Amino acid sequence: MSIQWVLVSGFLYSEIALALLLSIPWISCKRWHRIFSSSIIGLIASYVNWIFVCFLSGLVVLFADSLREMYVYAGQDKKVDLTSSASPSAQEHILMKLFRAQRNFYITGISLFLLIVLRTMLIRVSRVARLEANYEAMQKQAVSAGNMNKTLLDENCALKKMTEGKEDLLEEVKKIEELKDLVKAAEKKTSQSKADADAMRKQSENLTMEYDRLLTEHQKLQDLVTPSDKKDD
Repeated sequence: MSIQWVLVSGFLYSEIALALLLSIPWISCKRWHRIFSSSIIGLIASYVNWIFVCFLSGLVVLFADSLREMYVYAGQDKKVDLTSSASPSAQEHILMKLFRAQRNFYITGISLFLLIVLRTMLIRVSRVARLEANYEAMQKQAVSAGNMNKTLLDENCALKKMTEGKEDLLEEVKKIEELKDLVKAAEKKTSQSKADADAMRKQSENLTMEYDRLLTEHQKLQDLVTPSDKKDD
């Protein structure tokens, strides 16, 4: 087996191993995404398209070469008459070349198929891991938004309770102010009534004094009138 077919067979074994690793169920897409996001893999991933094109081109060329050899040796095998007196070593050589061409055809064909499948699998795994990461981030944001909403609702309820308490307090203050106004009005009325009572008391005292004065003068007049009446008798 020449060097290129050894490399192709090694590449095929590597593809089979990678496919088996990707098929392991307990290795999650998130872990694969962490592996792909590492520094070394990230450096390789920047050239992954060029690497894929190079491997694809090489496998296509080798696949075409193996197909050509297979048809060439298959045609020679048909030309050789096995019943003739041809040497068995020549027939065995042709059959060996045909077998190698067929082997190389299957190796390159399976490698080419697995290369396309593995690229699709890696893209899907990366997308699924990215979607899972976005889902987890959105879920965390939803939980934090729900907690924030709950906190805001609690604060709103507390503010409403405080506002209701303040409204009750304001109503009580208004009532107290109204009572104060009533007390002030009552005090004004009381002071005015007291002033009126004092004025009436003073007026009554003045009237009493005037009545006493008039009574005294009346008595004096009676005293003056009475002696004159006695003299006439």
